[in-house]
Amino acid sequence: MVCLPLFAACASIHEGVARTWWTQVVRPVKYRVGGVDPEIRANLSHGQQDVEAMNYRDALVALNRAVWDVELIQGRSLRLAELAEVHEELGYAYAGLGKADVAQEHRRMVVALTDASTRDPAPEPSLTLARAKDAYAAARFREALNVLRAALVDLEDVSDRETRVHQLAEARCYLAFTYFAGEDRERVGDELRRLAALDGTLSTCTPEAPPGVRALMADVLGTRP
Repeated sequence: MVCLPLFAACASIHEGVARTWWTQVVRPVKYRVGGVDPEIRANLSHGQQDVEAMNYRDALVALNRAVWDVELIQGRSLRLAELAEVHEELGYAYAGLGKADVAQEHRRMVVALTDASTRDPAPEPSLTLARAKDAYAAARFREALNVLRAALVDLEDVSDRETRVHQLAEARCYLAFTYFAGEDRERVGDELRRLAALDGTLSTCTPEAPPGVRALMADVLGTRP
């Protein structure tokens, strides 16, 4: 067999074919069965194609948009599955850019979202965000970071889409603030660019943003695609 000397490469090709079949054929069918327009996943599909082509920075642009696109899916199970897929691709993109720690964080999000899909919805998901904001206000930044990451999962259980998206955006604002407090400006930029894909003015963050974050917000808004 021609592939035998290049077994690893062949395995990679087979994985790619299987992945393409799942994302381009099986998943759109699931969308239609669930009454969801498959076009919602257009940015996710573009991001996947950019990752496969190793165009990692372009992939981040598409995937940052996809984070918010999938919130249009009202069905919790499908929304969680698609969001997990977005974070999986973000993990690949950051790994490709040599940011192994960020990639690992996105892989942890995949696990958390997958676990969430197997349990009942949280009865009061907004409380997690409130706890995170309290920790930030008290300068318990490590705690705030951990609880904010948990909030990104728990808030998926908010049934009203407008409320859910607003609170998810607020959680990401506070992630940016917390990273800034920890002097991790690169991560601040990551979160602000993700937010800018939803809100082109970053107005969600403006009222509470520290002056240093506002300066970075201006930088992001001046350079975003």
